[in-house]
This record gives sequence, structure tokens and C-alpha cells, in this order.
Amino acid sequence: MLVSPAGGAAAPPANLSQIGVWSTALYAPPKQPAQPSAKALPPEAQCIAAILDAEKAAGIGDHLLLAMGFTESGRRTEDRLFTAWPWTVNTEGRSHYFPTRDAAIAFVRETQARGVQSIDVGCLQVNLRWHPEAFPDLVTAFDPVANARYAASFLSALRRDHGSLETAIARYHSAQSERGEAYRQRVTGNLRWVAGALGYLETLAAGPGGAAPVWTAAERGRLSFLSGLFADGPARPLLPAGQN
Repeated sequence: MLVSPAGGAAAPPANLSQIGVWSTALYAPPKQPAQPSAKALPPEAQCIAAILDAEKAAGIGDHLLLAMGFTESGRRTEDRLFTAWPWTVNTEGRSHYFPTRDAAIAFVRETQARGVQSIDVGCLQVNLRWHPEAFPDLVTAFDPVANARYAASFLSALRRDHGSLETAIARYHSAQSERGEAYRQRVTGNLRWVAGALGYLETLAAGPGGAAPVWTAAERGRLSFLSGLFADGPARPLLPAGQN
């Protein structure tokens, strides 16, 4: 979700969040150009980079998986832009955004200890109850690369089973037609942000050692305006066909 679902979201303390600090900074040209690893990227860039790679590997066109990432774990930055946040957890109808992976894992373990099983985690909000074999452990579940690859694989399987990517996107969310269609429409709405901000997102994913764009006030204003063109609606867990 790009906005807090009904009931509000538990955001991390302001002094712990680094979101938005790096994203619109002016990048210094690298002394020795190199492709940064996922671990070298700040949290606000990790989901974007992982999803771009996963959708390319899976042959998912038009950046639909990236739009799904914004629908699942999207979060407003301090400079009024959006990103997909890797340390996102949704359970019991609320989304929680944590400053670190360790904090997110601790919250999931505490929630599981209370007997709650339906918990969505990571960039693409994979549900731990309905996808128990997706990851060997919680550390891997919150790894942006592993999370995005699993989501891309699951979406591709749904496309094979149901014949179209549009139907697969709906079924990724729910087997109930009305809920699935509402989710697909939110993804379509978020494509407007992805399409309008693709250059920004690709530069974000490349890391501070990549290109050196100058984000002018006018450009940031345009991106901020595009950020307001997202589809609203409550977040839902990622469920396999027949489970919702």
C-alpha cells in the first residue's frame, strides 16, 4: 500500500528512519565506477533494485511487479516521494514499517508467539501462513532479492494457470473476484507513478555510485505530484488461489 491501511500504520521513530535522506541527494561521481551490491544500497533502494531484477528474470513486462511492490509495501518518503520499504509487516489489518530488518523480525516473532499466523512480510508482502515453504527462515523472508524472486515466481505460476497477467495479478491478492479486481485496479493506479518516475527509480536502484543526476526543485515537485496519483485501498495478504 502507498498509504496506511484502515487503522493507521506504526511508523518507526523519526530519529531512526533514514528514508528520503539519500534518495534525492546529489550523487557525487564515483572515483571507480562499480555496481553496488544489494547490501550496499540503503533500505529505500533495496526493494526497487530487487524487483527490477526479478521482473526482468521472470519476463514480467511493463514494470507490473514494481507497481505491485508499491501497492504492497509502498511508503511515503520524507521528501513526499514514494518507495517500497523492505522492512514492512502487515498483520491483523495494519501495516508496520520498521527502521531495520532486525526490528521487523523481532516484531514478527512476537506476533507469532501470540498465536497469529497470517503475517505478510517484505517488499512483496508474502504471507507466511499460506506460503510456509517460501523461505527457510525469517532473515531470508526479509531479504529483498529472495522476497522479490519468490513473488515473481508465484505471479508467473498464476499467469500460467490462469492465462493472463491481469488475472494473475488479481489472484496474487485474492481468489475472490471482487477483492482481486480491486487489488488489480490499485496496481494499475500505481503504474502511473512507476511510469512517470521510472528514471528516478532506476537511478535510486543503481545506488550512489551510479549516475549523477541533478534533481531540481521542479523535478522533485513533478515527482511529488505524481506520487499523489496512486490508487487508495486497504492492504491484503498475498494468498494462493482458493485460500481467500
